[in-house]
Amino acid sequence: MQTFLHHDCDMNRYTLGLLIDLILVLCFCILPPSDQAPKLTVWDKIAGPYAFSIPEWELGNFFDKWGYSLEQLLIPKKLSEQENVKQVETYLSLAQNASSLQDTINRDKTEGNSSQADIESLEAQEAQLTNQMHSLQDQVESIIEGQISSVLTDEGLAKTISLFGRVNILFPPVDFQFQQEPNVLIISPRDKIELTKTILLSPDLSLEQIQDIENKVQDNNMSGLVDRVGGVATYPSIIPQDVSLQYLLSTVAHEWLHQYFFFHPLGRNYWANYDMTSINETAADIGGDEIGQLVYQRYYAQTASQATPPAASSQPAIDFNKTMRQIRVTVDQLLAQGQVDAAEKYMEQMREYLARNGYYIRKLNQAYFAFYGTYSDTPGSVSPIGGYLQELRQESPTLGDFIKTVSGISSYDQLLKTIGQ
Repeated sequence: MQTFLHHDCDMNRYTLGLLIDLILVLCFCILPPSDQAPKLTVWDKIAGPYAFSIPEWELGNFFDKWGYSLEQLLIPKKLSEQENVKQVETYLSLAQNASSLQDTINRDKTEGNSSQADIESLEAQEAQLTNQMHSLQDQVESIIEGQISSVLTDEGLAKTISLFGRVNILFPPVDFQFQQEPNVLIISPRDKIELTKTILLSPDLSLEQIQDIENKVQDNNMSGLVDRVGGVATYPSIIPQDVSLQYLLSTVAHEWLHQYFFFHPLGRNYWANYDMTSINETAADIGGDEIGQLVYQRYYAQTASQATPPAASSQPAIDFNKTMRQIRVTVDQLLAQGQVDAAEKYMEQMREYLARNGYYIRKLNQAYFAFYGTYSDTPGSVSPIGGYLQELRQESPTLGDFIKTVSGISSYDQLLKTIGQ
């Protein structure tokens, strides 16, 4: 588990880091999630058989990180910056190849066009890639945690305390684990787009199970969607492994910001209302993207510039962002007029239109917009919050100043006052 400390004694560095991480995990496990009602709702009962337990996951995975940290304490691996970069790039290449093989295996099994021997050969190749990934995983996680920690410290987000000498501590420490991300059940009313409930579900759901859950929500006259999350701010964070480098860096930073906000008014008010959820997610998006870009430019840009540039892709037939925003506006208008069935029929028609133009969305409904609309800098949102936070970022002298300022916001009205509205 990576903790960013700067001290002349490695023993103190790792010992203190492990203690801080243990305290944090206990905090995240003991404190109940703020969105979890004390009494089971109908949605909890529907999701119950497939629910994903954050405390169980954290306790089950935390000590794996301790093993690697203790190994580094006893036998530290000293790699150059260039070697670190190479390790990360190798890991991501293996992950993407393994994911591609898995897609091929699933397709061959479904279509029945390949022999059992061919499928077993592909499975053996995938297993070999997976084993190679596992041998690198702890080290790669530690490298990325250190790189992001360095940027965050330079942005003034670490604190200097006198403990065994002067120590710079980034709190909470950057900590994530590559893992298949959970699914999430999203629930919204049918007559308006509003995030009513989200429940994390197992990452191993079949399509039949997903559809069964959504149908049960529909039977209660609500809009439901089961979708894969991009990352989860558990501790350590859950991050997908078969993604691009820049997406990875931004996602790790995004989830760290949620952990940072957890100890400030912004995070403590995440579930106060829809606006506060949106402010949290949009601030994490803005900050996470910028942190990710800073890390990429510092450590990876030079290597990437030497690589062969990708072939130019053909111009998309439609503007996805513009189309999605127009769909959202039209749906809001139909729902405001009480035309729920018409809105749902329109969304299905537009989902098919998007698919014909190369943008596949499995299910487009009120729950989809309720969930993705919390990210106010995305096309699924019509909220002004994204613009307000972009304005706040532009007015902030540094990224660190923006993060500190936004972390102290506890209400929508306070955001407006902060930007002088």
